[in-house]
Amino acid sequence: MKLKKKKLLLQQLKTVKDFRVDKHKILYPLHEILFMTLFALLKGNTTFKEIHIWMECSANNNILKKLFIKKCIPIPSKSTLHRILMNVDNEEIEQIFRAYFSKHIKKKNVAIDGKWLNGSDINGQYTQQSHKAILNVLDKDTQIVFAHKFLDHTKKSEIPAFTELLKENYFSKYKQVFSFDALLTQHEILNSIDTQGSKYIAKVKGNQKLLKEKVILTASNFVNPSEKYDDSKLNVVERDSRVIRVVELFEHRDCDIVMHHSLFKNIQSIIKVTKRSTSFKTGEIKTTTEYLIANYKSTAKEFRDTILQHWKVETYHYHLDNLMNEDDHIAYINPFSISILRSFAVNLYQIFFNKYKDEKILSKSAKTTMANIKNYSRYNDELVSELLEQ
Repeated sequence: MKLKKKKLLLQQLKTVKDFRVDKHKILYPLHEILFMTLFALLKGNTTFKEIHIWMECSANNNILKKLFIKKCIPIPSKSTLHRILMNVDNEEIEQIFRAYFSKHIKKKNVAIDGKWLNGSDINGQYTQQSHKAILNVLDKDTQIVFAHKFLDHTKKSEIPAFTELLKENYFSKYKQVFSFDALLTQHEILNSIDTQGSKYIAKVKGNQKLLKEKVILTASNFVNPSEKYDDSKLNVVERDSRVIRVVELFEHRDCDIVMHHSLFKNIQSIIKVTKRSTSFKTGEIKTTTEYLIANYKSTAKEFRDTILQHWKVETYHYHLDNLMNEDDHIAYINPFSISILRSFAVNLYQIFFNKYKDEKILSKSAKTTMANIKNYSRYNDELVSELLEQ
């Protein structure tokens, strides 16, 4: 049985400061609790109750006993487990998370998107607690989240949170292409990305009326698009509809700037995307048009691919909700530590999936899927051990 990477992770978790005052009376070491919680999540136990029940049944788990070098593992009560996970320093766990997955990512194409933690909503006795959210930073090439930023709805929004993230210099030495939804299309953010030498492609929506009006007017002043790409030959299917996207690109061939703006610097490209969806069931056709801006030049096809890649972060959120039941998890006080561990588990599923997605590694009758990885992990400790040794 391989223990090398599990031992390394356990050593990293030991660096998380224990908030408990009397160190000599600690029966349940923090690093062991965090590791067992991650193990339980990988096995499909997503609530505090499920995690605790699994721990109680795992006091004699051979993998954990060998890893912890113990004959029998002491298990805390459910209330103690809850208290430990809600008081642990999530920023310290975040640093371990980033270091752990840094070797698995490319950091070339990055999607940013926020997700409300629905189980953290104000309720009952926790009237002083505000609704929490988490900003996920996704590597689009590997579909792995490699960083988070934590938001308190009464104190921070996604805009200053992402601005703070940029100031951490976590991205500055790379030439990333950032993509995000219209909420983050703010001049402070886009100009910061541009100044540090990275690229962005940003949506422009109705809540930015003046910017959108100028973008549409600038595009309409072109006699023809600089380039056009129609993906109808690809036969794209999304849910129950056939989807065709026509991407029109507007750029100046003789200079970099396509549109001058007093706040937004270095707008080099305007991208118009017309999407037509035809329902297989009803035959109904829906057409939508959106505009985006970018601080670099590319082809219409490459912009189309970058735009579609952004929605991989939504797929990640889908996995959090369907594999980890994140929306059903109740945590009013500091829900971020358990959120990081959920991301840890989904990432480990994703790494395994990336390696075996076209193979029938888990079953002779079906190819590997994220759901299958979770289902087989539930009854197979050796698979969970393998996920942690990837």
